[in-house]
Amino acid sequence: MARNSVRTSDKNGVRAPRVSSGSRISSGGRGSAHRANSAPPKKSTSNLRDANKIRIPCGKIPQKLPKSAKIITKSEYDYFRTRALDGLQTKEEKDAAHFQMENEKSRLLAESMARKEEIKRIDLEKRRDKPLKLDDLEAEARRKTMHLLERAYDLKLEQEEEIQMCNRLILETKCRAIRDLQVSEKRIIEKEMNDEEKRLNQMMENERKQKLQEEARKDELEMARRRKYARLLRNQILENEEQKIIEFERKQEEGKLINLSNIAWQDEEIAKAKRKEEEVMRARKQLIIENEKLKRFKEMQREEQRILDLRIREYQKNKAEREAAIEEEHRLAKARKDRERSRMAAQAQQATELQSQIDELNAARLQEEVDREWRRKEKETALKRLEIRKNLAIAREDQINYRKMLQAMEIERERREFQKILQYQKEAICKEQREREERHREALHHRTVILKQVNEKEKGKLEMRRKMFEEGMAIRAEMETRKKRLRDAMEKKCKEMEVNNVPEVYINDVRAMIDKVQ
Repeated sequence: MARNSVRTSDKNGVRAPRVSSGSRISSGGRGSAHRANSAPPKKSTSNLRDANKIRIPCGKIPQKLPKSAKIITKSEYDYFRTRALDGLQTKEEKDAAHFQMENEKSRLLAESMARKEEIKRIDLEKRRDKPLKLDDLEAEARRKTMHLLERAYDLKLEQEEEIQMCNRLILETKCRAIRDLQVSEKRIIEKEMNDEEKRLNQMMENERKQKLQEEARKDELEMARRRKYARLLRNQILENEEQKIIEFERKQEEGKLINLSNIAWQDEEIAKAKRKEEEVMRARKQLIIENEKLKRFKEMQREEQRILDLRIREYQKNKAEREAAIEEEHRLAKARKDRERSRMAAQAQQATELQSQIDELNAARLQEEVDREWRRKEKETALKRLEIRKNLAIAREDQINYRKMLQAMEIERERREFQKILQYQKEAICKEQREREERHREALHHRTVILKQVNEKEKGKLEMRRKMFEEGMAIRAEMETRKKRLRDAMEKKCKEMEVNNVPEVYINDVRAMIDKVQ
């Protein structure tokens, strides 16, 4: 291509002096201090997207070409093209390219060191094994001599006036063609860049509006989330308060139920004690009744004994009367019959004695039976009395034992109830302590979460500021590097122009551009 190189050579291989010029810089356009007027590469869709992401600052492009438009060389064009492509790359692509370049440098350095070591090893082996041959040294000297002669011949040909004139004519022709092509291409590129800048500005404006809308939406969501969180927190506090009130009421109800159950149990125990006392009173009343019955029985026995004594006395009286009657009859019979009295006296006496003995025996037997019955009844009464006393003693002892057992049970029940109430109070205190600790832990956790969120947001803001600062510093460093490279390249072109005998006006324009860049 005509615009890719300004070097020419004749058919004999003699190179013409290179005439190069720096990129033109408009004195009236804004942003010309950091934009090179070179033909940028064609942008793909991905590069445009990357440019939208990284937001390359685009200055205003002048609508008219300045009068001092200059021609750039291929090296300058390649340099500016590389810089433009670098500007369209994302940070990840730059990092990947930088990492790949560092790896490539490391690999090349390792290969170079390996080759150096290999060459040293080979040289040492050659020096150790065999001396350097003279023929090799002579061949190397002849090769260097021929190279110097060829170079001197080329330089001599370059000094010939005809060759220089031919080279100047060829160079002027190429320069005119390159200038016309670059001017037309520059106009097209400026139009495309203006359109692209408008499109990029529109995209950036749309993206800015979208970001603002997104930030507003995020703020609304954050406010809604905070309101929701505040509402949930308020509801949770209300629920906790209601739960505390319900728990307090439940504890009061449980205390009332426990008191009612204790009162009912005490009433039941009092009723049991009353029933027991009533049973004891009934037993006492029954004992009194039995004693009364025993007294009545004794009275009856005494009455029966009295009646029996009366009967015995009446029997004895009747017996005496009968005996008196018999004696009177005997006396009358004796009086009437003296003979028969003596005969019958013995029989009568015997019968009387026998009857008297029988009556005495019967009376003694009856008395003995009565005494035996009385003794039996007395014995039974005594046994019953003893049995009743034993039963009363046993009942009294049982009552005392029962009262002791009731007292022990009451003491044990009160102890268990006290232990139960104490355990319940301990459990309630432990539960309340655990609840307080749990609420404290939840509050601490909630506070930690909120502080963590606040710290994360602050860290995010600081990180965003740091990234923005780093990006700004990177952009500033990149701009400084770009300016330095432009200055170095322009200075190099100026030196090349001086070396290549470029007119002084072009050199002054380039130096003015360098001063503006600085």
